[in-house]
Amino acid sequence: MPIGDHKRLTRSFFRGVNSTPLIRRLFESFGVWAEMGLGDDAEPVEVFDAWEDLRCANRADIEEALSQINDLAGEKARFALQMRALECGVDGYEDLSLEKLSMTLFLDHRDEFDAAYEFHKIEKTESLHTLIGESPVSCAPTEASLERFRVALSAALRREANGPQLLVEVARPHHEKWMAVIPQETFVKPDHEFSPEDADKIITRDRHPIYEMILIYYPGKRVLKLKVGRGRTKIELVASCFATEILGQLPGFFRVHDVVSFEPLLRPGFSFDPGPKDHYLWVRPTQIKFVRRAHPGIEYILRCEDRFDNKLSVLDQLTADNIALSEIEIRRMSLCFQFPEGNRDTRTVEIGVPNISSLDETERDRYIERVLMRLGFIDYAGNKHLAGANPPR
Repeated sequence: MPIGDHKRLTRSFFRGVNSTPLIRRLFESFGVWAEMGLGDDAEPVEVFDAWEDLRCANRADIEEALSQINDLAGEKARFALQMRALECGVDGYEDLSLEKLSMTLFLDHRDEFDAAYEFHKIEKTESLHTLIGESPVSCAPTEASLERFRVALSAALRREANGPQLLVEVARPHHEKWMAVIPQETFVKPDHEFSPEDADKIITRDRHPIYEMILIYYPGKRVLKLKVGRGRTKIELVASCFATEILGQLPGFFRVHDVVSFEPLLRPGFSFDPGPKDHYLWVRPTQIKFVRRAHPGIEYILRCEDRFDNKLSVLDQLTADNIALSEIEIRRMSLCFQFPEGNRDTRTVEIGVPNISSLDETERDRYIERVLMRLGFIDYAGNKHLAGANPPR
């Protein structure tokens, strides 16, 4: 599991649960409800205030539980949460708020909650590096191959001055992809602190901070997505070790390809308008980084300040400034997707050449990815069979 990086826990979360009996069950499961001094008619906000004042031996455990429930009660986790609720047979889950559904799953179906939370923590990782394999290869590693992968990757990273310690924490099985979190020691950094023996003396300890790499592999798509930090060398090392030790392929099996293209904008009649089966209302380019072909040494940035006015577009502004798309080379572009659930239910993603993408692995971003593939902005080495952008449920 990735190290905790939680959303802030606020009164709004307790209001969203909107059920004091449900919240009470949670605190009773930790044996602290009586200490909070609340009556049965207490409002959820009153429970939050009592929780803020509560001091108990297991407070850290309760806070972690509440934080996980709060994390999973967000829009990005809606699909994963509702699918687990459907599989568990939670009655009327479609009519429950995400906050109430998340807490219900935690209390009544803990294994399913843990599985949903595990996937969510991995899948919400943004800006993954994308590599393409030479051919589709199945992924079913044994304990022995996972250990070989750990040892080989640790040795390879050690040669780059990283620390020797490394773990491979495999996520639960998924029908489409194989995922793992890889905590590793990074470069040595000095840590200065006051000496416990002498308050006037500062001592220094060398330490290896832990960085969590993310590895997501799609066997059917031959796509490998990595979060490994900075540096192309590290990307290649991780991909090479995964290919040899887990997949049984040659070290160069995965390669960085040109995945993103802005050529669709030059097609006559191109439009971002949704098709009959699309789930979004509109798409608007909100920022663009480009160079003029006549002056390649200067990079320009053009952005729209009002995110929620779909009439404003950086492409329209280029036209107003008499700059033709054929005269420029686009380096990056931000696209705002508006969805129908609410006036501010938007998702802005950035794509850039050759393979830059801020998309994560949650269901909504996977849907946006399929839309961009259908429109021609993303092409995973010609895998056109993925281009049918079906809306998430």
